[in-house]
Parts: sequence; C-alpha cells; structure tokens
Amino acid sequence: MDLRQLRQFVAVAEERSFRRAAERLHVSQPPLSVAVQRLEASLGVTLLDRSRHGVRVTAAGEAFLREAQRTLHHAQVSMDVARRAAAGKFGTLGLSFVPSAGLEVVPRLLRAFRRDYPDVKLVLHGATTSQQMEALVSGSTDLGVVVPPLYDAQDFRVESFAEQELVLAVPQDHPLGGQKRVQLASLAAESFVGFTFQEGPGFESVVVAACRESGFIPNFVQVASQMQTILALVASGLGVALVPQAMRSVQIGQVAYLQVRRGRAPVRYQLGLAYRPSNDNPALHAFVAMAQRLAR
Repeated sequence: MDLRQLRQFVAVAEERSFRRAAERLHVSQPPLSVAVQRLEASLGVTLLDRSRHGVRVTAAGEAFLREAQRTLHHAQVSMDVARRAAAGKFGTLGLSFVPSAGLEVVPRLLRAFRRDYPDVKLVLHGATTSQQMEALVSGSTDLGVVVPPLYDAQDFRVESFAEQELVLAVPQDHPLGGQKRVQLASLAAESFVGFTFQEGPGFESVVVAACRESGFIPNFVQVASQMQTILALVASGLGVALVPQAMRSVQIGQVAYLQVRRGRAPVRYQLGLAYRPSNDNPALHAFVAMAQRLAR
C-alpha cells in the first residue's frame, strides 16, 4: 500500500463514482478500478459495493476512509514541513551578538525575521566576540553579530551589514560634560576606559585606529569586558570612553554622551555577520539574506 493507492480510494469514496474520481485524478477509469480492487485484495476486505446504480462505501470502507484521509493529511503536512525547512522557514537558529548590538540592531533584525519566518525557533545569546567565536567553532551557535575584523578566522565568513556610530561617554562633571559634540583629536590628553582586547579585538581596533588617524594613541587607564562596566567606570570618574551610540539608551547616572567628529564626519564602525560557510542550516542562510536586504 502507498499514498497513491490511498488517494485513489479516497477520491472514489468521496465522489461515490469511479467516473468522477477518474476525472478528479486526471486518470482513465479502468486503471483506477483495478487499483482499488488490488487495494481491497491486499486488505482482505470489501471497501466499496459496486452496482449499476453507483458506488456505496461499506462499513469497513467508511472506517478505512477516515484513517486514509488522516494519513494523507499527515503526509501533506510532513512534505510541507520538509519544504519549509529546506527554505529556512522551519527549524532552529542559534544567534549570538555583541551586547551593544542587542540594543537596536538585533531587535530590528529579529522583528523582520520573525515576520517572514515565524516558525523558526531562535536561540539567542549576548556574548563578547571571543565567546562568539568559541561558540561558532563548537557549533553551539550558527551565526554571530560581531565587530570585525576578526583574527584567526580563516574558517569563517564575515559579511558587513550595518554601520554604527561611536559616541564619547564622559563623567557629567567632566569639563566636556556640558558640550554636545567634540573633535576626536582634542582628546589626546584624556585618560580612556576601554574594552578588553582579548574579548573584543575588532571593537578596540576600531577605537585605536580612529584615535591614531586623529594623531594620538589613547591612554587606557582601565579596561573591562562589558560595556555597562565601562560606563560604570566612566561614571566613577576614571576616564572617558568611546562607546557605540546605542549605549545612550543605557541609563547610568553621572554619565554624559557627546557626539564625536573627525572634521565634520562622525566616527563609524561596521557590524558583521560571522558564520561558517560549511554550516548547511537553511535558516542561517535565510537570516543572512534577510539582513543583507535590510542593509540595502
């Protein structure tokens, strides 16, 4: 017995006519009649009473019809699930992200993805870049929102998809605290609080490169592995910090935020999507394509 035989019997039983069933299935009537006879022979029961007045479904046929309809429905559901999974519309996607991206960028990505792929289960983790790389290597996550460049990442593909702006966090009682914007070159004498290079090499590379291009090397007096900790250190008066603009939404007392400029241009950096090209999770590639569409 196969699904084709079930479809043939169900058509005849529902139509109560071999002729109408044959038209519905786009087949000729004699082979359809033979197919139902073979089904009855394999079951050892009579499913249909045939007469010149038409077709009547027997009691055994009615019971078999209900189960056959249920089986065909489940088979269709299974095929639909398989097709949706192959298209990235079903399954599980592990996504990690640098915490600052979780304030604005990631929610925007998730809203768009959930709209188009509501049946994909998302497993989310906020993590530093080094933690993300470990998770990608182990396979415990599929995709990371990172700050490139990544080092020792030959096995990964990193695709830039969003540009972010840096702002300067200063203690409120700092001489700059009352200003709205500052030239980066004017900060050469400041003490800086920074991100741990081992945890976020890409972000710190951006900060150091921006300062170098403005004519100085930042004097880091303290480093931390979390942006919230950096802001707490700024609030305590240890120094100033270049942080993602999204951190403005983190309400920490005694911290003021200033726009940073090099000439007239803001200081920007890239966010990237990091993943292993060998990962064949369709939901991963659907997410990357969606993010690139949003970026465009």
